[in-house]
Amino acid sequence: MMQQMIQRKRDILLASLLFVFLGAIYLAFRLFAFQEDASVAYVYYGASSDPIVTIDFVNGQVIKNYDQDVPNTYDNIYPIIDEEENTITVLGDYTINGVRQIVVIRYDFGKRSVQIIQEESPNNICSREGESTGWPLICLPNRVRIEFGNNDEDFII
Repeated sequence: MMQQMIQRKRDILLASLLFVFLGAIYLAFRLFAFQEDASVAYVYYGASSDPIVTIDFVNGQVIKNYDQDVPNTYDNIYPIIDEEENTITVLGDYTINGVRQIVVIRYDFGKRSVQIIQEESPNNICSREGESTGWPLICLPNRVRIEFGNNDEDFII
């Protein structure tokens, strides 16, 4: 009986140490990964390997690379770039009552950051990810993702 009690305490101690160790690794990765200043952010839609929008933080430009393929029932041509509000609106794939939902992305040239500020999806996980300066933002139900990178021209001396 005493042997089992000692073994149980040892198991709890080992499990706790493993949990703390893995938590420390996760926090270190979350804090120190993707911390370099990005010069561009790419907004992707669907499975395409070409970005639909490129945000150039260095030159303060937002470049629409191509229009989204949307049904004729929609009045707007997506993506919509609003330079006054610093937003990009993309039509996502998540539907509510047969209507595809929009994803609104805010960018900030000064902070070199991007944030998903409006979207409809289960639990609104995409808009809860917060503002990012290097960490990829992924909105899976709407098939929108944002990745950061460095423009090779920035490093030419």
